[in-house]
Amino acid sequence: MKFNRFLPFATPSQLLVCETDGFSLRAAVLRRSDQDMELLYQAKTEQVDMAEGLGDVLTALKNQGWQGGGSAILLSPAVFSTLVELPVNPRKPRPLLQMLELARWEAEPLLLQHVTRWSVGHLLVGQGYMTEEQARAVMDLQQGKSRAGGGLALAEQFSLRRFGDLAVELGYIKRSQLNACLTGQEWLKAADEAIEVGWAAQSAVEDIPGTFNWLISCVHQSLLQRWSDAFARQGLKLRTMYPLTGCSAALLPGTESQAVLLETQPGLGFSTRIAGSGFTALRHYLNLHKAPLDICLESYHALHAPPREPVWLASWPPAPQLAENLEHMLELELHPLTHAVVGDKVSPGMAGAAYHALGLAEDERCVGVRLGGPLPALRDRLEVRAAALVLVLLVLVGVAELSLWARRSSVDSYKQQVDASWQSIDEAIKRITARTAEIGQIKDKIKSLRTEQSRLENLARFYDEDIPERMDLVKGVLGMLQTLVDNEVVIERLDEPDKSALKPAASPGANSTLPPNPINDKRIEAENLVLEAWALSDSAAQTFIKRVGDAAARWDLHVREPKVTFGKGPLSSNGFSISLRLVKLAEPDGKIIRLSNPNPHETTPFE
Repeated sequence: MKFNRFLPFATPSQLLVCETDGFSLRAAVLRRSDQDMELLYQAKTEQVDMAEGLGDVLTALKNQGWQGGGSAILLSPAVFSTLVELPVNPRKPRPLLQMLELARWEAEPLLLQHVTRWSVGHLLVGQGYMTEEQARAVMDLQQGKSRAGGGLALAEQFSLRRFGDLAVELGYIKRSQLNACLTGQEWLKAADEAIEVGWAAQSAVEDIPGTFNWLISCVHQSLLQRWSDAFARQGLKLRTMYPLTGCSAALLPGTESQAVLLETQPGLGFSTRIAGSGFTALRHYLNLHKAPLDICLESYHALHAPPREPVWLASWPPAPQLAENLEHMLELELHPLTHAVVGDKVSPGMAGAAYHALGLAEDERCVGVRLGGPLPALRDRLEVRAAALVLVLLVLVGVAELSLWARRSSVDSYKQQVDASWQSIDEAIKRITARTAEIGQIKDKIKSLRTEQSRLENLARFYDEDIPERMDLVKGVLGMLQTLVDNEVVIERLDEPDKSALKPAASPGANSTLPPNPINDKRIEAENLVLEAWALSDSAAQTFIKRVGDAAARWDLHVREPKVTFGKGPLSSNGFSISLRLVKLAEPDGKIIRLSNPNPHETTPFE
């Protein structure tokens, strides 16, 4: 799993390492393997335009099987490294912004001096397009110096002419050669003043108390941004830019505390002396026309190292005879500084920078520059704090898991006991299930028997209670009417119009024996008899209604809606027609409202 996708500060497991001298580009894909690294793919291009050259080498790597993407580092001569003395104790570091100001203050003038080597004249001479004598002749012509003399006239004529244009006119170089150097120059120098720096603490300065050596690398910010954009267009993230020389120090064994390191590139030399926990001296050497042996000799003597200190040599391109000749000239044993990945396309500097970027080397031996400046201390980074929180959560989860494991062990032992009795319980459940089914069938039978019993009880109650009660009621009403009829009243009709359902109690009439019906009265009419009669006089009619009401109370009957109207009677004689209803009231649940002791105040107004 690639943890650097989730932890931005984590070192990558696979890395693209690129190196350029301004006119060519080499690339290698290295992978970390345990405490070492191995080479997966490598490619090289002579393309002068670095943007196109980067695309070419990436295409070549993908053709070899590389999947692309991920992180990358770059070694470039545009990055300058030096050793400066600062009154900053590494054990008590200054705040990041203050340290940036100190490092930039020391590095800025040195970087400005360093980029002068990337002038068009130096590049043309370095590529062999013209000789030093020709370059000196062009400069003399610009300054008004000529063998034939000319003085101010020549100065006025050629002082404003560019070096490259003047060299083309003089026939020293071709226009294509000039364009190639101008294109390469765009990737080696910048005109802006903003710089990015990186640093690493070294040992203390012996003769100045409180002062420490600091290894600083710097590059122009716009140039670093340009390279970062070029990698981003290819789907890569440029982590760091390293100097072209000096990174091989990361390959030195960690136990080497007193040593001298010599590193050579074509026309370039780098020498440093390691004492104790860091560098104590550092020298850069530039001479495009000197042999590597001469560069190493001059670099070694410039350090004034003690003769017994071991000397390590990192040279590229590989030169087997260089170490033998240097041993013979210096009369000391020389240790070749190399690695299994170093070859025709991978330099010791690329291997050392990859060793540093992959977290395999000590941070003090190599310093790169990242866009945006150095990162804060680990404890101050937001992602580190987030990782610490995640770690705490993981620890808590681990403790919880351990507790759950202990509880699970206890549960497992208990489960074994439960499993031992589960078989008997399962058989018991099956028996209970069968018995439950039998009980369900018995319940269904009981339910059907209860239904039949209820039907029979209702039928018996109908024959034993309802019919006799109904017969008593009919007999009572007929007997009551027989006693109430006299010579002035004739019964015309006694009917029961509707016996299909119980009806709500209607509002009583004017001569009703019932009190006014309340609004929320929920009584219902259990019996409803319609009585029609004829009387000779109105007083006989009213007396008849009153007597019916008094006599009906004995049978829990109420007189409702009594009406007396003038009309023809039997034999077409004049008289008064009588109509009323006899109702028996019941509660909503069907319980009859008894009038065994009727209230004497609930009588008709004719009482």
